[in-house]
Amino acid sequence: MKALFICDNKEEWNLLRNIFHAHFSKVELICAIKGADALNYLSFEGPFALVIIDCSIKDDDPSDLAKEIFDTSGERATIFIGTEAMIKDRVDEQFYMENEMVFLYKKPFDPIKFKGVVQESIDWAKKEDFENSIVEINKDDYLPLRLKNFYLFDIVPYDVYIELTKTKFVKVITANKKYTQSTIQDFQRRNIRHLYLHKNEHLKFLESSIEKITLTLSQKANQPRMIIQAQIAGVLVIHQYLRDIGPSEIVIKFCELLIDSVPKNFRYLQDLKSVLNNFPFENADLAEQSVLKAYVCEALSRELDWRSDLSRRKLGLTSIIHDCYLENEDMAKISHIDSAEFEMLNNDQQELLKEHPNKAAELARHFNGFTDVEFIIQEHQELPDGSGYPRGLIASKITAISAVFIIANNFVTQLAINGLSKTSVHNTVAGFISYYNLGNFKEPSKLLKKMIKG
Repeated sequence: MKALFICDNKEEWNLLRNIFHAHFSKVELICAIKGADALNYLSFEGPFALVIIDCSIKDDDPSDLAKEIFDTSGERATIFIGTEAMIKDRVDEQFYMENEMVFLYKKPFDPIKFKGVVQESIDWAKKEDFENSIVEINKDDYLPLRLKNFYLFDIVPYDVYIELTKTKFVKVITANKKYTQSTIQDFQRRNIRHLYLHKNEHLKFLESSIEKITLTLSQKANQPRMIIQAQIAGVLVIHQYLRDIGPSEIVIKFCELLIDSVPKNFRYLQDLKSVLNNFPFENADLAEQSVLKAYVCEALSRELDWRSDLSRRKLGLTSIIHDCYLENEDMAKISHIDSAEFEMLNNDQQELLKEHPNKAAELARHFNGFTDVEFIIQEHQELPDGSGYPRGLIASKITAISAVFIIANNFVTQLAINGLSKTSVHNTVAGFISYYNLGNFKEPSKLLKKMIKG
């Protein structure tokens, strides 16, 4: 267990070190001279069960610093120390009253009294995170996740556990409370490979949905349109699962099943025109768009005579996860970050839109056997004239497989804006020919027009 002391008087560092050495020898005390150093320690040297803040620090407001610690690293036992006047002037009374894990210690130091406050804080930390969090339950009620999944988040909506024995688990992360990368790094140093999520009703619903959709996709007798509807439902579940939990083995296998179902169903439909005629583009939401993009990519791959299953499966995975972090379908319709539509988004939404290719690309690295998919995803909002994002690449810098997905992405986006009809399909393709007449875009754009007119 570690404790962090924030104080700009190094003589008091030695005083506290002596107290901890004498009374709390199993607690490692780390000292920081200012708030910035403390936040850095919290991120990379933790986890810390206890934070002690000297109210006389000059460069930081003690209450503001504590609030920042809570916001960035999660709630934790915190002791404000100082003279009575200093505590009264510099500790936010409302913050103190609202947080049961916040304690006060009035100087001068009395080792016995101070020891009692520290012990109370440590007891709270133990009760909250460790000793009282040991549960005995059936292992089938827990979902194992690889440790690296937790680097994708700083909050998860489920309690997270470490397996002690086959029947005992201990809670190490509390649902909806922030944790730091140092917490995960500590598990890694302890050679822990998996953490476990307790399967609450929401998680059970997602797993049940995966089972039902898997059954539908596996039945050969189902009609092509029914398969498409199951694929759309599957993408809805995948997006929810990836946002809440990350890429578990269950969802990775489900993604692979869904990817493989697209070429199988395409063979029944035979061509892109038949796909468009049978596609239930009712809401034009992110799931419907993702599935239609997968079919357009499949059609283009066939026309380009790409015989590698790997290339086509890469496009399938890209289609499923490239927009999974977006909040809604309207955000997916924004192709330029200097457009009026982009300006109408709030600051958080603008940042999300700009970063979603990189976030989804990071997610793709957790799917084994799909090498380089992250690069396609990173480039899916680029445009041949260099007006896209996040890097503003021009046609000569964009790979052939990325060009295919960009064309499929923008084709489906235009249909989402204008509706799926013969007129909108033909008008969209007609507008593509001159715009995409560059580099690796040239051939697939011509083939798209040929498939629509053929």
